[in-house]
Amino acid sequence: MSFWAVRLGVLVVLAAGATYWDMRSRRVPDALTISCALAGLLIGGLEKGGAGLLPPAAGLMLGGGVFLPFVILGYAGAGDLKLLAAAGSLLGPAGAVWAVLFGSVLGGVWALGWLAVRGRGRWLPYAPPLAAGALASFFVA
Repeated sequence: MSFWAVRLGVLVVLAAGATYWDMRSRRVPDALTISCALAGLLIGGLEKGGAGLLPPAAGLMLGGGVFLPFVILGYAGAGDLKLLAAAGSLLGPAGAVWAVLFGSVLGGVWALGWLAVRGRGRWLPYAPPLAAGALASFFVA
């Protein structure tokens, strides 16, 4: 079996699950993000041994770390950070950066559409554009 296909499968589960739960309940479950992050580390280890753990670990820290200031400032929730960290473990460091960039651009478009339909003062689920950005980055990085 191809590790590429397994990574993509886990990323699709992460993206779909995070989108569903964020739209439904304003939360991204820890069980989803933690299990997908661990899957990214496991896949890296199975693929290349101990050295294979470095890219997923770096992607996890970079994906979550880049989004940390937005969580601290209250612009995003911790679930969004965990989503990007888990995606980073599947995408590696370059993919994590692309996921943040794509997700942020898509998030701006998403926010404009959301405001046009729902108006101000409403909660904005941010997992859908971040998940889409992570999926797009899979094919770029």
